[in-house]
Amino acid sequence: MKRVLAIALCAACSSTGGVGPGDAGEMSEASAEAAPDAPADAHLGEPITGLTPGTWTWVDFPGALCRDGTSTGIGVSPSASGDSTKLMIFLEGGGACFNATTCGVNPAHFDAVTFAAQFLGVESNAGIFARSDPKNAVADWNMVYVPYCTGDVHAGNATDVTVPGVLGKQQFVGYANVAQYLSRIVPTFSNATRVLLTGHSAGGFGAALDFVQVSRAFGSVPVDLVDDSGPLMENPYLAACLETEMSTLWGLSQTVIGQDCGSDCNDPGNDLALYWKHLPKTYPGSRFGFLDSTGDGVITGFFGFGANDCTGYAPVGAAQYEAGLLDMRSSVAADSNAGSFLFSGTDHTSLVLAYGTRTTPASDGGSVALEDWVASLVGGSVTNVGP
Repeated sequence: MKRVLAIALCAACSSTGGVGPGDAGEMSEASAEAAPDAPADAHLGEPITGLTPGTWTWVDFPGALCRDGTSTGIGVSPSASGDSTKLMIFLEGGGACFNATTCGVNPAHFDAVTFAAQFLGVESNAGIFARSDPKNAVADWNMVYVPYCTGDVHAGNATDVTVPGVLGKQQFVGYANVAQYLSRIVPTFSNATRVLLTGHSAGGFGAALDFVQVSRAFGSVPVDLVDDSGPLMENPYLAACLETEMSTLWGLSQTVIGQDCGSDCNDPGNDLALYWKHLPKTYPGSRFGFLDSTGDGVITGFFGFGANDCTGYAPVGAAQYEAGLLDMRSSVAADSNAGSFLFSGTDHTSLVLAYGTRTTPASDGGSVALEDWVASLVGGSVTNVGP
């Protein structure tokens, strides 16, 4: 039964749909908590070259690893007009690896061939990536696509880890990989005036958990966040034992929790929720948005591994999950730069497949479209809509 659910969970984490315009044959190379405006010039590498406006190019990063130890990279697409000073960084989803069941269906490898088949052939012109959609507020932005193959929601920094029941040593180095990518993304888009960090499912968790290091890397350039279906809930919605298990396995306590959240994260088992509260108050010049369905059929299953103090399995009920979302919203209610887009149902992820069709009720009795809510956020106004 667990195996069946985990397969469904992983399959739903990575959206599908649409046909990308990129040429699949073009695969050329083309700390203690810092203040929000602290520059990271000492860590910068060479700009990425060989890029074509409006076209996706795969860029190898030999030092960036998937959890199976093979190297990976990123996709980069400059704005079609060639003159945008805004940048979107999107983190892909795809489950998580923390036991034999979940690791068995979590991607452990991603290279140029995978990029051509899975991203260029499926996602690269859909939803928030669609450059031809006049309602897509980021249509002419520069774009970076970060694939997912580390099993640690892009947030780990632990090498040669043994997971019971899983063959080989696992490299949970998503956070370290992002640091490598930033060393070249920042100088490549040195004229950036605003950055949107986003992602769905595991990439939604990752966008939130990598926010501080991304903001640190861009220095005085404001970074905004849109987390799609990666909820940082407190106990009991996300069981303390499950959060602690993942944090220990992936090394989150040394990076996201200890380094990037500091004294604001002081309750193991509840630190992810405290980190969520930490962000808008620490970065008042940034905007923070979260979106999800009230009964997300994937994340309720994912959180089910925390049942009975992590000794059993039972999906979180829809009512409890909705209560967790509302608790997340209320925890940052005093911060005018934080908001949420919540909608009824059990759907998982919205920024790719459902971006142009997703709506939720507005307080005036009408409805709000997701594309309009995102446009409002990147334009400077963050709102709470939905239940």
